[in-house]
Amino acid sequence: MTSSPRLNAKLHPTIRRLGRELVHKPCGKSSLVLVLALVLALALPLMSQPAVAAGPTTAAPSTGAIKRGYILPDMKIQGQPSPQHAAYLGLPLGVTSFRLSQIKAELVLVEIFSMYCPRCQAAAPKLNRVFERLKASPLGASLKFVALGAGNTPFEVDYFCKKYHASMPMFPDTDYTLHATFGNVGTPAFFVLRALPGGKGLKVLFVYEGQPESEDAFFEQIRHAATQQD
Repeated sequence: MTSSPRLNAKLHPTIRRLGRELVHKPCGKSSLVLVLALVLALALPLMSQPAVAAGPTTAAPSTGAIKRGYILPDMKIQGQPSPQHAAYLGLPLGVTSFRLSQIKAELVLVEIFSMYCPRCQAAAPKLNRVFERLKASPLGASLKFVALGAGNTPFEVDYFCKKYHASMPMFPDTDYTLHATFGNVGTPAFFVLRALPGGKGLKVLFVYEGQPESEDAFFEQIRHAATQQD
């Protein structure tokens, strides 16, 4: 199952304000309990919305499920990767934006997540291990892993990284532009993409929606998608 990050949009100002108050101001245990109860009461009705089915087409739909074989437009990522992540992605130091096709790899594994998605939070330790396994595997040079925070600000992405010790490069998608390109998918969702020659877009080789149940099975699915002929 996935969560719908767009349905959380109206809640974000309230949750962000409460989150900043918790981060920057000391509060008693009773206040913390009340804040958490309010957040849960607001968020629970939005956690399991169904995805809209996509039509039978090879072009990426504006909404609905993205399927294997779809061609997505090359996407511009906003954000400055750390020196470590810039080296991992093969990008110049200090770059503040880049396109997925500029990543120095044959394939890119993209995760769509949200700081407010409980399934994304629960999956974080497992995905950290998958990231490290991919780097250490024979796929390490040909497949790179990036995560995009649907509707999340740089502050929220940074908070998620620190809280869940995320080791892969993560970037904000504050206005949902990238999320829309991926068909407004629920979170978490994962895509293996191959850049087409001549700047003709990104071909979808693999799609996985929801929290991976098995680390080993998910790793093998990624490995298989990366090594199959398309």
